[in-house]
Amino acid sequence: MADESFNINEDNDDLTVSSSMIVQQGISDSQIEKHYETGRLRVVQEKNDIFLTHVISFISTESKSKVWSNIRPEYQRRLRWDNKKKSQLIESFIMNIPVPPIFLYEKTLGNFEVMDGQQRLNAISSFYEGEFPLQGLKIWQALNGKTYSQLPPLIRRGLDRAKISAITLMSDNSTSAEDSIDLRAQVFDRLNTGGEKLNAQELRNALYAGPFNELMIELSRNSAFAQAWEIPNYEENLRADGSVSESLEKNTLYKRMSDVEIVIRFFAFRNPEDISGSVRSMLDETLKKNRHVTDSGLNKFKEEFYSCLDLCLRVYKEDVFRLPKSKSKNDSTLSRPLYDAQMIGMYLNIDNKEKIIENAQQIREGMSLLTKPDGDSYDLMVGRANTSQSVKERIYRVSNMIDEVING
Repeated sequence: MADESFNINEDNDDLTVSSSMIVQQGISDSQIEKHYETGRLRVVQEKNDIFLTHVISFISTESKSKVWSNIRPEYQRRLRWDNKKKSQLIESFIMNIPVPPIFLYEKTLGNFEVMDGQQRLNAISSFYEGEFPLQGLKIWQALNGKTYSQLPPLIRRGLDRAKISAITLMSDNSTSAEDSIDLRAQVFDRLNTGGEKLNAQELRNALYAGPFNELMIELSRNSAFAQAWEIPNYEENLRADGSVSESLEKNTLYKRMSDVEIVIRFFAFRNPEDISGSVRSMLDETLKKNRHVTDSGLNKFKEEFYSCLDLCLRVYKEDVFRLPKSKSKNDSTLSRPLYDAQMIGMYLNIDNKEKIIENAQQIREGMSLLTKPDGDSYDLMVGRANTSQSVKERIYRVSNMIDEVING
């Protein structure tokens, strides 16, 4: 059974913002006006209407005019629009119906990243490249089944002259790198042009792009990790055009990037004494502080994750990360709180790897006692307590159990 046990639902946590971004209560009107006059915490923006044909040249990897980056599925959210929804967007352009604008962020002079509108841009690009025929059109039914090249010439010319608005948030040399990230976070948090806000992990993925974030994505694609979490194998479900199969696309953990969030939890919680605040703030901080990690640091992180994952799989086997059956549940249930405890429990005892393997049966028995539905530790292990202290206690409970087994 898929994961139903969320330790702390981080999407319900408030967006984390550095203290330097906040205009505190209790200051005078003149101080408030100074913040406003200097432009601090105000976003400089400009609006342009762009022909669809120009959009293609801006995002095409083969175009010399490419200036927009980060529109691939790894950025923001994994692509979710099916061909019917893409077709409806194309129909809107044909009918000259207003389409919500896309939002760009100018990272450096003349170089932009897409903050909002990935789905629309992908739909436009895919249709122009002939990747799907129109389908499900309610008004222009006569065009159903036609690709871009098969459209009547007049319709093609009209579509080529259609425009989409782009609102660009301009870079500000006076803004620090940290404040720039926080400003973008605030924009992301308020954007809802597609009717579906980015969740916490999608937002995190958009803001903290870089080698460490890429490593988190790489680790989430590990076949053993994916199998443990009932996620279809990535390599086996990757199509030649870079898209993924329907079974992977519809997997809840993959679709919402929860697989990546689960990986990040290991790095956020592996030093239990540092656990404090909300889950969201801890995961945010983990990505933020590791943005500039070295290659050797990345290799060390990868080795640590795989070592702990391997130990968990060898010790807990088919029950890894799973709560046992209970009166209310006929099947074992994948659990993020249990994942935290089992993975970090191994990390804290990693120097005794051979002893852990030798005593695997006793460790499994100890875990069964901790997760026994009518046992004293059950509520703690399933993550019902919504506090950082409970995260620590759960981790230490498992770590201490392992230590007692291997060291007597």
